[in-house]
Amino acid sequence: MRRILQFILKILARATIKKYRPRVVGITGSVGKTSTKEAVAAVLGTKYQVRQTNKNFNNEIGLPLTIIGAPDSGYRNPAAWLGIFARAVKNLLVREVSYPEVLVLEMGVDHLGDMDYLLSIVRPDVAVITAASAVHLEFLGTVDQVAQEKGKLAKAVPKTGLVVLNYQDMRLRKLADKLPARVVWFGFDHSADIWADGVAISRDNSGAVQGLSFKLHFGGSSTPLLLPKILGQHQINIALAAAAVGVNMGVNSVAVSEVLKNIVFPPGRMKLLSGIKKTWVIDDSYNSSPLAASEAVRSLAAWPDTKGGRRWALLGDMLELGLDSEGLHRQLGAEVVDLSIDYLVTVGERSRDIGRGAGAAGFNPDHYNHFAKAEEAGEYLRNKISEHDIILVKGSQGVRLEKAVKMLMAEPARAGELLVRQGKPWL
Repeated sequence: MRRILQFILKILARATIKKYRPRVVGITGSVGKTSTKEAVAAVLGTKYQVRQTNKNFNNEIGLPLTIIGAPDSGYRNPAAWLGIFARAVKNLLVREVSYPEVLVLEMGVDHLGDMDYLLSIVRPDVAVITAASAVHLEFLGTVDQVAQEKGKLAKAVPKTGLVVLNYQDMRLRKLADKLPARVVWFGFDHSADIWADGVAISRDNSGAVQGLSFKLHFGGSSTPLLLPKILGQHQINIALAAAAVGVNMGVNSVAVSEVLKNIVFPPGRMKLLSGIKKTWVIDDSYNSSPLAASEAVRSLAAWPDTKGGRRWALLGDMLELGLDSEGLHRQLGAEVVDLSIDYLVTVGERSRDIGRGAGAAGFNPDHYNHFAKAEEAGEYLRNKISEHDIILVKGSQGVRLEKAVKMLMAEPARAGELLVRQGKPWL
């Protein structure tokens, strides 16, 4: 039955694209897809009527539902499908005046061939690839195969289109040579078309952390920007990618800068939260992968003078890494030592290898603890942390580390607003 529903959705979505002919921005990558999608949609929304993928609803069901304009909730109810199909048919028979000029579509893949299916529904005019790194290796095989699968999105862009790529990713540089479309690069290298430098953690006059400040450079000009309540240099790539899409789709550079100054990232992505006992929590609990976890730990290490506070890394399993899982977890543990993180706490069976990697690199065993569940780790930290400490929380979705964050945040009553996975299906 699911395959039949998928097939009908595919036909209706393709017909919708053919009728309304919106410009399509497709976004994929191993990290930061959802945040990049939000930023791109916000920038383009200053000039165009835009519809974007809701949350991270980026698969063979979510993609056509976004194109059709059907709600992405309740679709698991068989009766709801009648309403979805009726809406799609109505919009094909009677022109929807408010149909968007631009669709910003997050396109996720975790198996070989997934991108081919998504491209059989819609082909992009603009493609953005955030990075190609070690994710879903259990199903995709190698990082090179990850890059190949995600690279199909860029190869599908016509000569008249645009491809936006991360200049720091060497696999994407190799991909660029094979593309028919114009390529625009973003990153931290002056050779990129849009780049950033001067990255620093910004504080106000009282010393309170505001977020990340940096200078954005493009077209011979530079603009100082602040990403509020965000830590992690890798998050700046999201702003750079959005700027690259915006300025190349005719959005005024001033408008681009104003949007980025006020951008709000989704919960669970390097969000800085006030913690109990006058601590700080870096909530990166949405998901995890080797590259994202490494960047997050580096951000923790870069935290400025904490008035004697300690740096804690609460790290969970990184899932779907296949045969490379043990080695990649151990590598992350060794990085914890290299970066002089004070305390390490792990959650989940696979994360034991993070502890083993740290131990092999010389980490103090008295500063390491392991737990089976997020709640156990949260309770342990509640009793151990003290004023001025900062706690990074990072793990794959299956570990549910947002439960630990809720136990550590100063305002747990705002969990529904500030944390990931707070809806009824999750709770």
